[in-house]
Amino acid sequence: MPTLMESNISYTRNERYGALGGILFGHFSDGYDLVLISYLFFPMAHEFHTGIPQIALALTISLVFSALGGVVFGWFADRFGRKKGLILSLAIFGLSTLLTAGINSLWQLYLLRAIEGIGIGGEWGIGFAQITEVWSPKTRATGGGILQAVFIIGSITGAFTAGYTLQAYGFSLGWRYAFVIAGVVALIGIAVVQLIMPESKFWKDYDSKRRKGELPKDYDIRSPLIQIFSKKVRRWTLFSLLIGGANLFIYFSYASFMPTLLGTLSVPIADYTLILVLGQAIAVPFYWLNGYFADRFGRKSSAIGYGIIYIIAVVSFMGANILKTPYLMLVAFPLFYTYTFVSIGQGVSGEYGVWYSEHFPTKMRSTATNFGYMVGRGFAGGLAPIVIPLIAASLGGLSHLGIAMSIAMLVGVIVQFIGFFGLKETKGTEVTTL
Repeated sequence: MPTLMESNISYTRNERYGALGGILFGHFSDGYDLVLISYLFFPMAHEFHTGIPQIALALTISLVFSALGGVVFGWFADRFGRKKGLILSLAIFGLSTLLTAGINSLWQLYLLRAIEGIGIGGEWGIGFAQITEVWSPKTRATGGGILQAVFIIGSITGAFTAGYTLQAYGFSLGWRYAFVIAGVVALIGIAVVQLIMPESKFWKDYDSKRRKGELPKDYDIRSPLIQIFSKKVRRWTLFSLLIGGANLFIYFSYASFMPTLLGTLSVPIADYTLILVLGQAIAVPFYWLNGYFADRFGRKSSAIGYGIIYIIAVVSFMGANILKTPYLMLVAFPLFYTYTFVSIGQGVSGEYGVWYSEHFPTKMRSTATNFGYMVGRGFAGGLAPIVIPLIAASLGGLSHLGIAMSIAMLVGVIVQFIGFFGLKETKGTEVTTL
């Protein structure tokens, strides 16, 4: 049966960069729309006369439903194509984000964030399945690192958006305008993907063989949702899930609560926006570097090196929260430096999408990649906004929020590090149709 080389499947330079451009827009919108609400906990709690945990629950709902979206859209992209799956996911989460601007009750917020989560859950694995099938094995992880960096750029844009709209329009209207802007950007992404992103030729070749009955007689054509747990690949599925869950538990332990933590320390909105933006912006190149190192030295070696850095970063973050140095100015604020260090450690996820994808064949690649990351994000990441307020309450309340975040993150980085040893080295893997 023809493989990639035997089928002469290849991409022109324009096709490769068109695919990258479309996926980049999807990752940007993913980070923008998902994380935006983290910067709006205070004004939304004020608007609905409730506490921050009740608003943070909306983020948990998004993350939990992103697990469902990851499974559904992963299957959809393996069954009907990467491009169609990405467009549909953008349409769902873009529209629900836009509609969130008009809500007037918590139940409406929860409903729309559930729908938004379903759409967002599909985007990640589809994008990485596509980049794995389009990009050269020699630079594939570098491309994956760029994709993850763009997610963070989307998150940074959310901080800018929230900072601008809250200052320009106040608490009552500012958060609503922030959702309008983010929703419109995601919907614009539909046109971008439609215009510039080609469909995966590997998927098209496989789908053509499947439709024409040209697959080997003993070839397993069961649903990808069943096949990812087959004896041949289930280890990769489960370790991908472990790593993805741990990583997203860490990420949402700090990303969800850093704005609130800075607020409890009486850092002015303009200044805490600057801290969040700078801390993440400085970290952006380290996602790309993680991908570059994974291409140069191997997926596992790069992950282990970054994992050690991440553990040290979390310990330093805990130390800064124990010291509780009051905020006077950014350059004299230890929490800014340790937050930046943690953000750099999160760069380890730059290689995840490609590393996961290289473990699985074309027929299940999108499903498996999405399952490992999105189910992990949905349940472990969704757990963070629930667990951290509980830990803080057990320690004495919001004044101990930073310690609660640190405890949760420390557990996450240790579990993540253990998980690295469960995947195989996949550097140089050649993608094939079957």
